Amino acid sequence: MKAVYKEVGDTGRSMFLFYPKGPCRTAFKRCSITILRDEDDEASVLRLLENGLARLALDYDIILSFPNPKNGRWDYDFTVNTNDLALFPVFQEAAAHEENRPALRHANGIPTYWEMMNAWHPMHDTRYVMGFGSGASMACTLAACSPKHIAAVCSIGGQLCAQALQKAVYAPMPVWLIGSDGETAAYFIKANQAVKTGEGEHYRRFHNLVNPLQSVVEFQDQYTVQTPDIQAVWKELFSRVRRPDTGKNGDCDPRMDFQTAGFETYLDDSRLDEVKKTPHTWFTHVPPSVLHEGKKVPLLIFMHGGSDNPAESAEISKFHELGEQEGFITVYPWATNKAQWNNNLDKDEADDVSFIVALIRYMRASYPVDPERVYLSGFSNGAAQAQVVGMLHPELIAALCPIDTSWPGDTDRFEPNCYADILPMNLAMKKKRQFDYKMPVWYTYGTKEVAYPVWKGRSQQRQYDFWKEYNGIAIQPTPGKEAPHPCGCGVPGETKETIAPSQRHPHHFYEAHRFYTDDNKRQNLYNYVLMHDKGHDVAQMDPALGWRYVRQFRRLPDGGLEWTAPNE
Repeated sequence: MKAVYKEVGDTGRSMFLFYPKGPCRTAFKRCSITILRDEDDEASVLRLLENGLARLALDYDIILSFPNPKNGRWDYDFTVNTNDLALFPVFQEAAAHEENRPALRHANGIPTYWEMMNAWHPMHDTRYVMGFGSGASMACTLAACSPKHIAAVCSIGGQLCAQALQKAVYAPMPVWLIGSDGETAAYFIKANQAVKTGEGEHYRRFHNLVNPLQSVVEFQDQYTVQTPDIQAVWKELFSRVRRPDTGKNGDCDPRMDFQTAGFETYLDDSRLDEVKKTPHTWFTHVPPSVLHEGKKVPLLIFMHGGSDNPAESAEISKFHELGEQEGFITVYPWATNKAQWNNNLDKDEADDVSFIVALIRYMRASYPVDPERVYLSGFSNGAAQAQVVGMLHPELIAALCPIDTSWPGDTDRFEPNCYADILPMNLAMKKKRQFDYKMPVWYTYGTKEVAYPVWKGRSQQRQYDFWKEYNGIAIQPTPGKEAPHPCGCGVPGETKETIAPSQRHPHHFYEAHRFYTDDNKRQNLYNYVLMHDKGHDVAQMDPALGWRYVRQFRRLPDGGLEWTAPNE
């Protein structure tokens, strides 16, 4: 058993790290737990590892980090001026790298391929905190004052001081409070808008009646222990909740039980490439009802974001759960280089377009897939890839519902309606001269994203001007940076619809800007959909709204498009 010592950049601080076995890059999801303790030596880390944390990390593929406090104490009451509140996200990011060297990023802040392939990947939505001593109070302070970086907290003996209560933002946070005071428990009960739903000899439980994940379990003082049941903390708290960046301070959403989800996993499988035998990885989900109905069903392929993987795509989108309800097959592929999609068609990189095309043809031949109802979605880098595949092979795809991408990049030199410098768009327009394809698009973007609001020259304009021209929709000028349109999405839709579809998150709402073809049919073939207070993430209803739109369309054998239902 070994803990890795690491200095954290130029902060003057350090930490210990414990990684699960195996390579740093896998097709499966990893989460992280940060343990805040008062000691700063390796012996204290080893004691905690021996008391159950190491077994937990190895059993569930968890990355453990042990940041070292300064002078044996965490600044939970803002009195020792060590800036621990601001440094916490730095500690979390540092857990991705074993080496004492800075992360490599492109000028736009996106990790390089080298960094993706040589870093561990604890997902941002499944980061948990456990605290002991002053570290427990620090954990409570982080949960109250900076909750967006944390999915759940277990505090052993911690409490919120008056200064922390003044700074608290009252965002929902699932917590276990072991030996805390009544004022701390009262804060978290209020923040979670929870009511008492149960109690035992040593504990009381509180849940939010709309979203039960917003919960508090308060263990009484006499039950205080130095080391809680680690397995119970994982199974009953951490493994159940994740925190996507889909609200002002993040939201409480359910985890996926991968073991019971029913995936067929294809790891480094070469069946899609009979010539070069290139290995590919993808996860397939086929609802049991589909196999018994004896009819052709839709196929939805969802492509991951940069540095992500198939299991993470399944967790953030849960398209397969929607497929269970709606009766369609879902596939989550992994980019050929296992880091990012080659959506710029770089000749020196893998041909990911051919991979997805081969995957579609394999699914059509091997499963009851309706060839007229194949749909693509994806997040970030994967949203770009979905669009590129749709541009180059519209004859295979009925509609697209991409989520949050900056592709093809920002530039002030971009001239509207000129795509010569963007190879996929250029090729798509050439193909369109042979047959007048149309491609329905439902594009979702968050108002906390880097390219919001949209103005002339941003990547969003390059996307929507292309799809509007492609689909025969009139292009309106996009206002410049000095005075962007108040709609936030560059150009307002011909119609705008406000949608609030989430029961779990009543504060979520969307503004769908709809654009229509400039002909007698007046079809709604492009939609720019803003999800308010969403950062670079997938919100609970992003997939459902996208599916509600794309399911209306069929790609006919002659390449034409059939609209099968009124727009909703």
